[in-house]
Amino acid sequence: TGITITRFADGKIVEQWWTMDTLGLMQQLGVIPPMQPKDYSNVFFMTLSPGLNMISLPLEPQTPYTARSLAEKLSATAVIKLDETRQKFVGWTPDAPDDGFPIQGGKGYIVNVLEGKVVAFTGAAWTQPPMPPAAPSILSDAWAFVLSGRMKGKFEDGCIVTVRNIRTGEVATDTARSGYFAVAFADLSRRSVVHVGDRLEVRVRDRFGGVISEPFIFEVTPESIRKAALSVVLDRVGLPDRTELLQNYPNPFNPETWIPYKLSEAGVVMIRIYDLSGRLIRRFDLGHKEPGFYVGRGRAVYWDGRNDAGERVSSGVYVVELRSGDFRAVRRMMLVK
Repeated sequence: TGITITRFADGKIVEQWWTMDTLGLMQQLGVIPPMQPKDYSNVFFMTLSPGLNMISLPLEPQTPYTARSLAEKLSATAVIKLDETRQKFVGWTPDAPDDGFPIQGGKGYIVNVLEGKVVAFTGAAWTQPPMPPAAPSILSDAWAFVLSGRMKGKFEDGCIVTVRNIRTGEVATDTARSGYFAVAFADLSRRSVVHVGDRLEVRVRDRFGGVISEPFIFEVTPESIRKAALSVVLDRVGLPDRTELLQNYPNPFNPETWIPYKLSEAGVVMIRIYDLSGRLIRRFDLGHKEPGFYVGRGRAVYWDGRNDAGERVSSGVYVVELRSGDFRAVRRMMLVK
């Protein structure tokens, strides 16, 4: 597309131009001011304190930064941003399988460096106003922290990793990608979010919310405080430590409930429901099952409160039995009406 310009005199066309350079023509006519080329030769020296620092990009780089390239430039052990849409912190550590999130102008980022330094940034002046400079960081204040790592075992992409500080009860989550996760804690008022000796409980769920790991416990060490990051490995995700019949939920129930269980070994699984007299009420022959967590509603055994004949059973206490190979376990559950 282009613009045709016509000049009339005495009702007749005396001149006519056609141009493809719409922007250039508008600038020549003075409709919009001419654009000046960006000057990327500006230099800004940023001082970083040992430990946690909140920074923003002082200049627009010719090549946009990612979390990885920024970490490499600063020798940072962790980079954290605030996801404004979800109102949660997102962490990145150098052991990630990707380059992480883009680093944008006018936004703040938390970075952790092991040593104080002065870093030179080159680039053009931003068109948007920069963020105000942050107060210097204090090394002993772990007001931001990332627990990152990799999962091993049997799982699908999109697992949800939840980390809970047992001392404070604070919880944060991340969605794993390619087996990697980075769960970030931060307090922008610079109150400490972790202390040396804190125990962090880690659980993994599938994308439907079903539990697929035993709980993992990791302790915050002085070295991890110094790095503002703790790197871990979650072994046997999706593979229970032992076979177990879990308590049904809800309990008491009316009229339906789910019966969860865990298998540490593959085998033929049978579930039986009896009344207190020992009479068989309902049988579930589940066939051969692979090791795993059959815990969420999509995988646990569903009972609608009916017997094998399809009749609703009366209120009372029932016994559920799980058999798999040599394993046998029973639990009680209550139907109320």
